[in-house]
Amino acid sequence: MAEGSAPTVDAHVHLWDLDKWKYAWPSPDLKPLWRNFYPDDLQTAMGTTPVRNIIFVQVLNHSTEETEWVLDLCERHPFLAGVVGWVDLTDPQLESTIDRLASSPYFLGVRYILDFEADDWLCRSDVQNGLGLLERKGLTYDLLIRPRHFRYAKEVVGRFPKLKFVIDHLAKPNIKDGVMEGWREGMEELSSFPNVYCKLSGMVTEADPDHWTVEDLRPYVQHVLQCFGAERCMFGSDWPVCRLANADYPQVHRALSQCLDSCTAEQKEAIFGRNAEEFYSIRSLTS
Repeated sequence: MAEGSAPTVDAHVHLWDLDKWKYAWPSPDLKPLWRNFYPDDLQTAMGTTPVRNIIFVQVLNHSTEETEWVLDLCERHPFLAGVVGWVDLTDPQLESTIDRLASSPYFLGVRYILDFEADDWLCRSDVQNGLGLLERKGLTYDLLIRPRHFRYAKEVVGRFPKLKFVIDHLAKPNIKDGVMEGWREGMEELSSFPNVYCKLSGMVTEADPDHWTVEDLRPYVQHVLQCFGAERCMFGSDWPVCRLANADYPQVHRALSQCLDSCTAEQKEAIFGRNAEEFYSIRSLTS
């Protein structure tokens, strides 16, 4: 397969505007991130990588305005292929909110940052009512979980077998200390549900930010591939958050490519594009 012969997709990128909103994260002490990041900055950062399509993932809880802002950016920047936004899953008026957002072809699904909630938040009945609505509407849900959430996530993904879930950032394993116990088994259990996928993203910031290497990441990537198969994994740069690990966009892309050196060309094509396209039901991509 010649490079660039199929659409390429980065399934996990953030943009933000510090002048528009007050963010719970990032904070001013995170100097590599404490500035505005717009589509033009992203396009410059991508450099000569083969990536041509980007999926934005929410940064703000409690703001459909952020989602609407990026949906508008998608209309003006063709390389922005879609938006995983935020909605209040517990809102009695949730359906009307989803219908309004889904009037844009770029609205793909929903994410909620769980770090600000109790560990069992996903299992609340009002939250699950919202997940059921996402399932009926044919949308997706990004699982931003950590190993402590595994038992709750397992319950939820089993309850909604027709809702497509994707685990962000490999569920944030402790790569820095090389810890796999607990994480390894939890990922195996979640992978047994065919509606669950995994993003190969956010790894460099879970490793030693000043001294990470591809070999630090490799065993985690290999385990996820063994569990989910290449057909349920997708690339995400987690730009600009990767800057916290002194990593630029091409470095993150290259690191995953090196971790996939035992994969076939067809498997790499799936991980770097086709799987995200199919998971998120993206209507149009740039080759």
